[in-house]
Amino acid sequence: MSDERDLEPDCELVGIVAVADNDVIGKDGDMPWHIPADLQHFKKTTIDHPVIMGRVTYEGILEALGEPLPGRTTIVLTSRDLETPENAVVATDLEAALEAAERAARERHDTDRVFVAGGATVYEQFLSALDRLVVTEVHDDPDGDTRFPTWGRESFREVWRDERDGFAFVEYARRERMD
Repeated sequence: MSDERDLEPDCELVGIVAVADNDVIGKDGDMPWHIPADLQHFKKTTIDHPVIMGRVTYEGILEALGEPLPGRTTIVLTSRDLETPENAVVATDLEAALEAAERAARERHDTDRVFVAGGATVYEQFLSALDRLVVTEVHDDPDGDTRFPTWGRESFREVWRDERDGFAFVEYARRERMD
């Protein structure tokens, strides 16, 4: 795989994640909480957009829903050979994933926004190329085996926040890059 810093997306690249105060995002391949409002927020935010994710995240969605995310094109970043339905595509590296997502954004969804939806390794690989982060900040410290990578908050500025009971929806935009 190439270095993520070489990625130059032609679209807005947005990470979307639910993360606890202790940076936990998963436990045993699942989220260690159940927040229906977060699931609704994820759906509302990503519908009609391509979503890049790793194989484990994709398989977790298949197990939960019986199909890939409806109303979105799923790009599965994996080195494994997977059979996918029409609204899912396998990509073996970052460039192929981004290319497939950008093509789906133009041809299927009429948008210029692509989402990155995990897991931890996928977030880490795309982190330096993200223009925005849409974060559900879960005000808890659950046990977990998967953590969101260190993302350098100083590189982003908070542009929107909606506090709820026990969590907050927050959007961060990347600060202007210093050349």
